[in-house]
Amino acid sequence: MTKIKEPIWVIGCNNSGTTILRNTILSHKNVCGPTIDGQELPGMPKIMTHYLGDMFSRLWTHPNTKLNYYVDESFYNEEIKCEIINAYKPYLKPGKTFISKSPTDVIRTRFIQACFPDTKFIGIVRNGYAVSEGTIRKRKEDPDRHFLKGLFTSIDQAAEHWFRANVMILSNQTHLNNYLIIQYEDLVEKPKETLHQVLDFCSLEKEGFQIPTFQTNLNKIQISTLNEYELETVTRIAQPMLIHFGYEILGPDFKW
Repeated sequence: MTKIKEPIWVIGCNNSGTTILRNTILSHKNVCGPTIDGQELPGMPKIMTHYLGDMFSRLWTHPNTKLNYYVDESFYNEEIKCEIINAYKPYLKPGKTFISKSPTDVIRTRFIQACFPDTKFIGIVRNGYAVSEGTIRKRKEDPDRHFLKGLFTSIDQAAEHWFRANVMILSNQTHLNNYLIIQYEDLVEKPKETLHQVLDFCSLEKEGFQIPTFQTNLNKIQISTLNEYELETVTRIAQPMLIHFGYEILGPDFKW
């Protein structure tokens, strides 16, 4: 069987920066992997895919769906592991560290670790107000996934999803052997410091690695579109996680 040694797995709630983090690490000369989400690769076993369909895209921690997707080490078997490796095989390169990401892997981490015990997981967290706005907007129309269009999402659903996803990100600390949590805001505002931390965690050389620049005002742009009711709803539902990660609690009088 082909072996995947010390892979990197990027996880996080959708719209939290998993893609830019994966793509940035993938630009390292000693890293390889697909440029699409692992769950979208041909041949990936059902257990690793978004098999409930488009209606639950970006809402995979909703109470009605989470228990369908949640898998832990008890689901492990060699056959499924082989199927996962075969799906990733076209992207493996000798001597390079493999990287994958799918937001829904937040609730598959214990299973992934059972398949690849030396996995290095990186969880990324972003401001819940901005993520909730992005969830609603991209379920309505996603420029990267044109087949997802016209899916109505309430601010309650979006906020609950962010809250529950980040509860899972925190709870993973109890179960994962190699785990680093970073925040999107640190990545875009302090890219050198944050990415050097990531590279050290992944045992990747810093020398020669090009530090990119990121757009730093996306949170401001997205949050500014939320109305008073939407701000209050996100606060009501997600306040414990917002406080835990140090995000300012926004009310009806909030102005930039």
